[in-house]
Amino acid sequence: MFFLPSFPGRFPVGVTTFITPVRPSRAIGSVKLRIPPNSKQERHENALLLEEVAFTAYYPAEVDALSKKGVPWFIRPIRESLHGFAAFLGVSKWLLWPVVYLFGALLKIPAYPNAPLRKPESPLYQWPLVIFSHGLGGSRTAYSQFCSRLAASGKVVLAIEHRDGTGTVCMPHSWNQGRQSEPRTLLYLRESDIHWDDNDAIDIHPLPLRGQQLAFRHHEVYITYSAFRRFVHADPAAHLETIDGTSYNVESWITPDASGTTRVRCDDRVTLAGHSFGGCTVLSLLSTKPLGGYSPIPIDRVVILDPWLEPLPSPGPVPIGKVSISSKGTVVDGSFLSSPETTAALSSQTDGIELDAKVSHPRMLIINSETFTLWKDHYERLKEIVAGWEPEGGKIMTIVGSVHVSFSDFPILPVVRKKTARPIMETISKLALSFLDDTLEEVLKTVPTTGMEIKIIGVKKDGRPKRKLLGNVGDVISQ
Repeated sequence: MFFLPSFPGRFPVGVTTFITPVRPSRAIGSVKLRIPPNSKQERHENALLLEEVAFTAYYPAEVDALSKKGVPWFIRPIRESLHGFAAFLGVSKWLLWPVVYLFGALLKIPAYPNAPLRKPESPLYQWPLVIFSHGLGGSRTAYSQFCSRLAASGKVVLAIEHRDGTGTVCMPHSWNQGRQSEPRTLLYLRESDIHWDDNDAIDIHPLPLRGQQLAFRHHEVYITYSAFRRFVHADPAAHLETIDGTSYNVESWITPDASGTTRVRCDDRVTLAGHSFGGCTVLSLLSTKPLGGYSPIPIDRVVILDPWLEPLPSPGPVPIGKVSISSKGTVVDGSFLSSPETTAALSSQTDGIELDAKVSHPRMLIINSETFTLWKDHYERLKEIVAGWEPEGGKIMTIVGSVHVSFSDFPILPVVRKKTARPIMETISKLALSFLDDTLEEVLKTVPTTGMEIKIIGVKKDGRPKRKLLGNVGDVISQ
């Protein structure tokens, strides 16, 4: 058995994967799956079908001497993961099968499957909630090192399995009268896999498929938050099951303390986080009016790892504020509304009571890889975006020597593990945790830092200069 590296932190980490049904299921967007040649199928099927939402919870766990450690890293069944990685990488599954089956059978996350949620040590304290969105080719386990490090520090992290064709593989069910259908296999979607009907409206989004996938992801984020919040509050309407039907300690999640306080803090100060297209998802969600029919998410902070900006319309994105309204001493907080409509919309619901509305937005931390910071046009746009969100000085941290996949588990996998991968992950986690715990400025005094200096080290194949950041691997550049 291979284990991923252990992670520092005060608490052992539990891992449970939940699913919640979407009834009725519905198509998001107009993109269709292309009919294969010589197929007997007569019509295109919707490519983005919202049937159920899945997410893996990483959390502080209650364990004892009998608790067994080891959570599979590869999505099960292994055969489907093989097909998924082959589709994502664009290679034959026969080239991958020895590696996938070896790692799939033996590779484990050093965490406790379905362990009970730990009771906070202090009365009235609640574990903070983080919702995480993966990037292209990612999964609910592909960022287990980052998510587990947050959990080991005392956070509950919900890593969404996006079923929009951006993951390597997923197996959603449809639900009818409370029953699951047999799962269908959804692999990574490429442009060659999709089709638009001739009568579809022209999509002016810069990357039409990614735009519709972003819309799909919005639904998944809202459903994840809403379903989990209802579950934690023991709402009878909540419907969460484990993805494989295994049992777990429900009471540890829903039993409040003597004062009625739930163990997880869901009603305010929620954090959104994401990598690459997941970071793009966070920016898109925060710059878009909330979807109708969903509970607003009281987002307080965002941690974005190497955000990919190209799928977002330009100029922008621009923040939509968090509304805090006082009326005769009453505060309503946490709704995300478009600023021009905020006061009028809320005034119409308060029977003419005078309102003092203040619009703010979540605090933001960006952690960039060296490769994305050296992507000149992209980095300039990122700085403009952060300035719009944090006019008093937003933080973009760049880690020298890191690459785009440094935020995931891939560089830390056994056999292919790089010597610098784990120290870089430790720095990423330390920066994110200190930001969430309001100690970032203090931590920046303890980690190696350097200034932004770029050296030309050669010429690329296209004739452009090949550049590199000066400094030691793991140094932090703060701008």
